[in-house]
Amino acid sequence: MNLAYFPGLQIDSLLTKTDALNFKPDTWPPTNDFPVVIDTYGNVVSRYGDVRWDLSPWSEQTLTIYFGDGPGQGRKVSHQNAFFLRQVVAWWLWGESAIRSAKALVYKFETLKPLFVACTDAGVLVTDLHKYPKVIESLSSYYKQRSDRLIACLHSLLIAKDSLGFIILDESGMQLLNSELATVDSTQTAYIPTRIWSYQVSRLRECLDDFRLYQDKVESCYEFCLSTYAQNAGGDLSYAFGGLGGDAPFLKSRVKGERRSGMVFYGSFLEIAKKFGISDLLDRWVKLTEQAGVGALSSYLTLISNVGLAYLLNFSLMRVGEGARLRANCYEVERDQLGDDIYTLKGVTTKTIEDDDARWIVSPTTELAVKAMRAVAKLRLTAAKKNPYIQLSKEDIENPILQSLPHEPWSPKAPLSQTTKKFKKTRSYGDIWNIWPKLFDANELTITESDLEMANRMTFGLDPEKFTVGKLWPLAWHQLRRTGAVNMLASGLVTESAVQYQLKHASRAMSQYYGKNYYRLKEPLNDEARAYYLREMYQSMVREFKALQSDQYVSPHGEKRKQQMLSEISEKDHNQLLKAAKSGRISYRQTFLGGCANSGPPCPLGGISNISSCMGFGGNSPCPSAFLDIAKLPAIKQLRDVVTIQLLDATLDSPLHESLQAQLESAERAINVITNS
Repeated sequence: MNLAYFPGLQIDSLLTKTDALNFKPDTWPPTNDFPVVIDTYGNVVSRYGDVRWDLSPWSEQTLTIYFGDGPGQGRKVSHQNAFFLRQVVAWWLWGESAIRSAKALVYKFETLKPLFVACTDAGVLVTDLHKYPKVIESLSSYYKQRSDRLIACLHSLLIAKDSLGFIILDESGMQLLNSELATVDSTQTAYIPTRIWSYQVSRLRECLDDFRLYQDKVESCYEFCLSTYAQNAGGDLSYAFGGLGGDAPFLKSRVKGERRSGMVFYGSFLEIAKKFGISDLLDRWVKLTEQAGVGALSSYLTLISNVGLAYLLNFSLMRVGEGARLRANCYEVERDQLGDDIYTLKGVTTKTIEDDDARWIVSPTTELAVKAMRAVAKLRLTAAKKNPYIQLSKEDIENPILQSLPHEPWSPKAPLSQTTKKFKKTRSYGDIWNIWPKLFDANELTITESDLEMANRMTFGLDPEKFTVGKLWPLAWHQLRRTGAVNMLASGLVTESAVQYQLKHASRAMSQYYGKNYYRLKEPLNDEARAYYLREMYQSMVREFKALQSDQYVSPHGEKRKQQMLSEISEKDHNQLLKAAKSGRISYRQTFLGGCANSGPPCPLGGISNISSCMGFGGNSPCPSAFLDIAKLPAIKQLRDVVTIQLLDATLDSPLHESLQAQLESAERAINVITNS
């Protein structure tokens, strides 16, 4: 192995130095006497062959990992298996995806070690695990938690197989393991049906677009209101906090005009909103009445902050708590080594391991939400800096939190003492709709039969009391996380063209960086989001393959061929599904025509932008692994019509003409099969 491409030790510590003896090993795997940890005084604390590595010098606390092939407390691992376990940890320390914190290294180690313990208990060499499906199935008893993390660890090691020199589990093995681990998890988070998901995200987008259109007017109105409160408070806004009572400038009961005291009264805020051209905007999204007063403006700004958060969660795999901690500079665009732009959000995560500079892959459409929230935070910061009851840190001024408090002096929620919590408590998604009922239409969120069918198809064990036809879909933040992962893996589910385009963009980036070359980014991706994505990827392969049993899918070679392809699966017996995964015969991905169950090498034409390899053309027969989705007949007909028009402009006998002709023939074959099925 060429170690020149290894970045070397990347642990965030003053002890990490490029000229240190432990910066990079000279051999792979490292020799047993290679120094792993060196303390401040230059003493070797731990060597590669030690049974226990003491990582404390890299951390502010006692931190060790025990490999289990020698004396000490902890689960035992055989010498043969511990050899490979050390090599994995060495890869995490010095390899291409070198880890950056000792705590994260320990967490990954604790995630993977039970697998090595299980192999040792079964008398199996870990590199032979793929040969023993019963041992794979037994892993569920070793993992009551961290199942997502295990799949992510194994997937990253599979990607690094050429560097490591061995494989623990291939994709077929991980499918089986994933199915087993799913049985020990609690009921899976509900997938939001496409129609409902598309509706809520389109309304969020509409709300943000409205704000962008009226932003200048909203800002002007807000600044005017602050100036009037400052004027009626004696010329200093700091005196206005806590409210002005009867001296408030927007009171319908007060006669308009200026007083000798210098105070000015403007009548109801409704008139001011009309003057600044935002009355229709406010009435469209919040309750703008004379009774609501200037509070309607505060309510609207808070709505924009929450809508922006919801929009970000729809297009990322962030937890709501992570989204609530984002700051103004969170949105970044990075060009990777392949020349592609990768859009990320950077922030803090503390769910599993503390990381104050993690990255989440997102769609470029999220920039709209960040800009809107940033504008609101900037407006409220103007008022906050005048509040005499609080002190703002330099960071809070230069890089404010996007989920900002309502700091305007007329708001009863403006802080009147130094806040003890930096981040405000986030409302549930359902509460947001209750507070701002104009955001969503109840009729659009009412569950239909097709909604329920899709929800049950994508999620096992839905509560029939909550999820039933005629009831409102119970929106929840965690649903956005799972639905986002599913949609980004299979964006063809989404019917709205604009949303579908954005999801395909995000899907490409996510597949590349969560599933393959994630270490090519300059900054580390959020590990938990990556694990969640990978777990859903393997679940979707099993779920979608099982869906092929329905009458919605047909084989171009007839029903007999379809039954041959699905012979390992029984709708009544889930164990058959596990056997198919165990034997490596479960392999499925969506195509333009429907699906592909090819478990061999990837098709060179893909079946997305070119379908000629799926249905064949000329003397070529359809692919034996192809399945046609009857529901896609309108889209296939539309493709036929488009290709027919393109053929008119293509030069006869040119490569383009031949390609289009093949596409046309394949589309017509697919239409004929579906029509006659």
